[in-house]
Amino acid sequence: MANFLKLNKSYLGPEVLSNGSFEEYGSELITDGDFPLPNNNWTLEAGWSINNGKATYNGSIVDRLISQTLSITIGATYKLQFTVEDYVSGTLDAALSDGSLGSNSIAANGTYSFDITATGTLCAFRSTDEFNGSISNVSVKESGAVEIVDNGRFTGVADNTNVNTLSQWSGTGLASQNIVSNSLVCTSNGDNQFVALNVNTVSGTEYKFKVDSITGGAINSLQIQSPLNIIDTTSGSIDVTFTADSAVTVVRFFAGDRIGVDTTTYTNISLQATNQFAYGYKRPTSGDNLGGSSSVFDLSSKTLRFIAPAVGSYNIENILTTTLNKEYLVKIDVALIVGLSTFNWLDGANNIQVNLKVGENELRYKRLGSDNTISFGITAQNSSQVGSSFTLNSISLQEVVNQPKLIGVDNVSTVSAPTVDTVVINNGLTEGADELTITYAGASASSRVQMRNFFQDSIIRLANSNNTAEVLEITPPVLITDIDAS
Repeated sequence: MANFLKLNKSYLGPEVLSNGSFEEYGSELITDGDFPLPNNNWTLEAGWSINNGKATYNGSIVDRLISQTLSITIGATYKLQFTVEDYVSGTLDAALSDGSLGSNSIAANGTYSFDITATGTLCAFRSTDEFNGSISNVSVKESGAVEIVDNGRFTGVADNTNVNTLSQWSGTGLASQNIVSNSLVCTSNGDNQFVALNVNTVSGTEYKFKVDSITGGAINSLQIQSPLNIIDTTSGSIDVTFTADSAVTVVRFFAGDRIGVDTTTYTNISLQATNQFAYGYKRPTSGDNLGGSSSVFDLSSKTLRFIAPAVGSYNIENILTTTLNKEYLVKIDVALIVGLSTFNWLDGANNIQVNLKVGENELRYKRLGSDNTISFGITAQNSSQVGSSFTLNSISLQEVVNQPKLIGVDNVSTVSAPTVDTVVINNGLTEGADELTITYAGASASSRVQMRNFFQDSIIRLANSNNTAEVLEITPPVLITDIDAS
């Protein structure tokens, strides 16, 4: 009879995380955006044709579409980019919708790029005024931007609809506050009359508020409450940032300068957190980090910085999930560490704390519990760690797939670690005879001595059990990539 070690020779499965390199935009969602022939991915109404890598409309009539159905999420924000060529006349509208109009009126050659919140699943181009020209190089990619105004473009809203019938809106005394041609038209018949937009926000989080066009009586016609901020709108548009100080931010839309009878029209209303998440990530639905204030994506440098604002754990979530009882390897590439806070990873039941170092770090764990969320962030365990931070270049999550191997260990004479990624077990009396070489992912071990001692101690423990039929299953603190007997 013999003693055996049972080891798991491992390999890594495909990447589980979405966007572990913190890119600003997702993968391409358009098929045949360069309009090759043959082409069955675009639906063409009368007047549209495809040839020479372009989709061309002949200007024969208004209100004709070319469209493609996409796998996109209504309410999410996407970057729509395309080129107009061979322009002759008319106007073109581009939208991510159910086929209804967007708010773009294009009447010249050029490359156009719009961040659009999807109101439907069609990428659609429409001749809105006998457009005569071509489009090419169409691209749609997911953005991390999260629009928190439900429908600030009023897409699909019928003319003369009272805005108070829509979600997030309430009025206090305007003569009328109707939607006309996808814009909000406010008309007063007295002083201090307004309609209010009520949006859930996170206290302490910075937001960007934009209105693309403000026409008519427009002097100081907007007011943000929580905090109180009267906005000068005489320029005809606004783009302002503010820090919310309550769970609900109220924006008041007046007619003119809040005095007497006047009319003001507002087009394309947007409110987004300035800490834009990279695509593939979301703000948690509960807890202290709803606004993502403790995590900052720098989309230009493609890094993610976590800051510990107080004692506790502050996580973000990835859109993908893990599987119960599967083993995973997390790789974390750290650019910078400030202070002594720890990296926090949810294993499905518990938060695992890791002391990071600059450079490559690894964490190997088994998915436990009922929570399949991929959730990670920063933990300040005491007041001295508050304000600490670390910056990640990338993060990776892969399933560890194991192939069990039985290794006989009778008559082991030596255990050595000749390189940073190998351990050699010699169980023969002559050097080089009956050698077993175990190769592992060297970056996952802290030292050669650690790995030699790990195997040596396991063999001694097995030998001391006085049970020659025992098989000792051990899981090294590394990924074993090869087991070779000679």
